[in-house]
Amino acid sequence: MSSLRIVLATVGSRGDVQPMLALAQTLAARGHVPLVAAPPNFEGWIRNVGFEFEPLGLDIQEYLANNGTSLSGNPMKMLPMMNRFFAEQIPQQMTRLARICEGADAILAGGLAFCAPSIAEYLGVPVLYVFYSTCMLPSSQHPPIVAPWQGLPAWQNDLLWRANHVLFDAILGKVLNGARAEFGLSKMDSLKDHFTVETPAVIAVDKELFPPDPLWGERYPYANFIYFDDTGKLDGELDDWLNQGEPPVFVGFGSMSGEGTGRIERMIVEAVSATNLRCIVGAGWAGLGAMELPPTWRVVRETPHALLFPRTAVVVHHGGSGTTATALRAGIPQVILPLILDQFHHAHRLHVAGISPRPIPMEKITASELASTLVTALALPEAPRKAAAARLGTSDGRAQIAVRIETMAAQGRELA
Repeated sequence: MSSLRIVLATVGSRGDVQPMLALAQTLAARGHVPLVAAPPNFEGWIRNVGFEFEPLGLDIQEYLANNGTSLSGNPMKMLPMMNRFFAEQIPQQMTRLARICEGADAILAGGLAFCAPSIAEYLGVPVLYVFYSTCMLPSSQHPPIVAPWQGLPAWQNDLLWRANHVLFDAILGKVLNGARAEFGLSKMDSLKDHFTVETPAVIAVDKELFPPDPLWGERYPYANFIYFDDTGKLDGELDDWLNQGEPPVFVGFGSMSGEGTGRIERMIVEAVSATNLRCIVGAGWAGLGAMELPPTWRVVRETPHALLFPRTAVVVHHGGSGTTATALRAGIPQVILPLILDQFHHAHRLHVAGISPRPIPMEKITASELASTLVTALALPEAPRKAAAARLGTSDGRAQIAVRIETMAAQGRELA
C-alpha cells in the first residue's frame, strides 16, 4: 500500500515509550513515515534511532521528583496524585497533539496519551490504542489497574471495577470532557465506554500467560508483546566479567523510585549474598548501586536487557510490562516485587503459570524473604518458562499491529 504518515503518541516512562519506538521501527521498514510524540526527555534516544520526534507530555521522573511523591501500591495515595496530574496535563496534551497530528493518516497511542482518541475524532482519522496489560480492561477475572489485590473472587473484582469507573469518570472524565468541549467535541457519558468500547484497541501481551476474559468476545484482539530492536551492545568490561564466573543475579527496578526502592536497596546485599551468587545492579531511576556493594558486583546504567538477561541466573524486578516480557523471552527465573499498578497483575499471572514465586510487594518484603524467594525461583521447574521463551522467541506483535493500523488507514481513505 502507499506510504502512510502515522503519529505514535505516548506519555509516561520508558516502559510506555519503548513499545511505540519499536512499532515505529516496523512501520518504517514497511515503507511508512512514523513520527513519535513522547515526553521531551526521550528526544535524544528517539532521534538517535532515526525517527521524527515531537514533545508530548512531561518528564515523569522529573515530575515525581518535583512533586515530592513516592510511588506506592496504595490506591488512596495514588489517586490524589493522578487527579492533579490529569488536571494539569490533559488540556496541554490535547492542544499539543492536535497540532502534531495535522496531516496524519492514523494515530497509534499508548501509555498515558489518553487524549489521542479525542484528537483522532476531531481530525477524522483512525486511532488504535495499544494496551500493554490486560488489567487495563474491565473483567471479573482481575481487579482494575489501581488495585493491588490479586486472586479475588469475581464478585469482588466486579465491585472494584464499578468503583474504578466512578472514580475515573470523576477524575479523568471531567477534565477530558472539558478539553473536548474546547475542540467542539460532544461530551462523553462514560470514560469506560470511550476507551474500552468506542476506541479500537489491541492487547500487546502473550495470550497464553494473560488469557482473555470470555465475555470480551472478539472486542480486543491480541498482538503479543512488542520487542524493540536495540542496536546497543554490552559494555566490554561487563562482557568480560560475565565470562569470568557463574551467571549472576540481576536486580533492577527501571523507572520505579521513592520509598519502595529505597528500602529494598538496603536488603539487596544481604539477600543476594545469601545465595553465593554474583550480582549486577541496574541503577534505574532510583539510582540503585550508590550504596557500598561487594567488590565483585557490578552496577549498570544503560545496557540492552535482551542481551544481558539470557546470561543471568535470575532477574529481580518490579514487574513492568517491558522487563517482564524481556525476561520471559530470555527463559530465565524471575523474582517480581511489584510496587504499583499493573505490576501486581503481571506478578500474579506469572506466579499462577509457575514461572515465578509468590510475589511479595516491594514495600513489604524483608531481606530474609527476598533471599528465600531467590532460592525458590532458582528451584522452580524449567518447563513453564522454557515453553514461554520458545513461544515468544518467534512472536512478532509489532507486525500484527502494523497490519491492523494499515487496514484502518486504508478504510479511512476509502470513506474520505
